[in-house]
Amino acid sequence: MKDPRAILVLRFSSIGDIVQLTSPLKSLRDRYPQTRIDIITLDDYSELLLDHPDINRIVHIPRGMKYQELKEIGKMLAAKDYDLIIDLHNVIRSQIICRQFKTAKKVIYKKPRWKRFKLIELKKNHFPDEFSQRWLYHQCLEELLDNDYLVPKTKLVIQKNEQSEIKLFLEKEGLTGSYITLVPGANWPEKTWLVDRYNELVNLIVNKLGLSIVMIGGMNDGICSAIANDKSKQVLDLHGKLDLRKSLAIISLGEMTIGGDTGMVHASEALGVPVTMIMGPTNLQMGGGIMLETSVAIEKDLWCRPCSQNGKRPCYRSQQYCMTEISTSDVRRAVQKVLA
Repeated sequence: MKDPRAILVLRFSSIGDIVQLTSPLKSLRDRYPQTRIDIITLDDYSELLLDHPDINRIVHIPRGMKYQELKEIGKMLAAKDYDLIIDLHNVIRSQIICRQFKTAKKVIYKKPRWKRFKLIELKKNHFPDEFSQRWLYHQCLEELLDNDYLVPKTKLVIQKNEQSEIKLFLEKEGLTGSYITLVPGANWPEKTWLVDRYNELVNLIVNKLGLSIVMIGGMNDGICSAIANDKSKQVLDLHGKLDLRKSLAIISLGEMTIGGDTGMVHASEALGVPVTMIMGPTNLQMGGGIMLETSVAIEKDLWCRPCSQNGKRPCYRSQQYCMTEISTSDVRRAVQKVLA
């Protein structure tokens, strides 16, 4: 196949998966430096990819589009000059759009459902040691890439003016020194560490390490309110107050980021900021885990892990041992290792 004139990549959600997507985008750009590479995603996540050097154009659509609307979007895109379509989501939404391309070559992401079933339900791990979500995306692209390709790190871009604006904002909020970004919330409660241990950890960071805490998250991250309500700590709680770009700018200026296996923690690594990742019901074979050599992941080797692909299944044990067995001391040591 000759080099394509234009490539359209489909991936609609979520934050973590789109962050991981920036790795194969880099590989595609290296392989096809003169090709236009566009991506289609949801409105909610398009700002993640602003100013990315490996993307020419971001097409974004509302989350609630119906079948006919998706079909029309597909027809509109099919009228462009795309000759390679890469569906790295492979869900009904992307399938409807892809069907409208009659002549373009298509590469479709294959989800490792059977291996994941065996790992979750039978506790038999047949994934290779090098597995990660980035690696899995590249498996889909192998026919397009050179045989000796490497799996690049993820990358997000924050501009200097965005950082300058957020510095001024933090100064107005009374924060001028170094800080750690805390991302305690997650889409699923099972992926969140215990509130009382976060409280203990924040006290140690503020009183022993002399660093401030900036806490970010969505409007519904109640755990942030529970942590901030402890008046003995100096925490700048910004959850529900920032848009996606400002949250990324906050992370980019921090010394490090602490949180669970969740999108904004993966975004931190893509910004070059190391993390301490507290992993509970998920593991590397579910697509999580750390990327930077300076980051540290904390997890307990329990027979019940992993119990679901994304952590949404309620724990069936008497307590959620994957989280309760991670102590404040475990996380403190990891934080000190990252800072060192």
